[in-house]
Amino acid sequence: MELLQILGCAFLLVAGGWLALRVRKWFADFKMKRRFAKGAEAEKDAVALLERHGYSILDGQASDENVFLVDGEETSSAVRADYIVEKDGQRFVVEVKSGDSAPSPTHSETRRQLLEYEHVFRPDGLILADMTAGVLKRIEFGLKGAPMSRTRSPLRWKHLLGALIAGTILGLAL
Repeated sequence: MELLQILGCAFLLVAGGWLALRVRKWFADFKMKRRFAKGAEAEKDAVALLERHGYSILDGQASDENVFLVDGEETSSAVRADYIVEKDGQRFVVEVKSGDSAPSPTHSETRRQLLEYEHVFRPDGLILADMTAGVLKRIEFGLKGAPMSRTRSPLRWKHLLGALIAGTILGLAL
């Protein structure tokens, strides 16, 4: 092989590699833009679905701050939910999902996102809007272990009431 042929092959190899990388980046950008467009469309469709089910939209792209400790030092991060809605005097956080796996609450990223919303926003409930199926799913956590109630257990109040009555009777007897 002559030097000119070797240089030509090397040039074509480099040019082919560069072209392949450009096509790969373009395809990745195209997929990402399509995914975002699909997500934006799903969020618009979710508004109509929520309203058909009697929910009022209070806020879109609602954000709040999650404050936590890292090695004893206070740290924070922003958390953004798709929608805050209300129905029958109750406030719900809505996460809109579309696709094959994301609309499932068993999908780890979706489940963790919903858990974070429950922790940060402290809503009366969580709703997963599955826009692939066109359904709303009410999500509740905490079925294993302690009850979800934010008030004290009635059993504790019974003990306190019993102690108060016993103390009153003992005080009157003395």
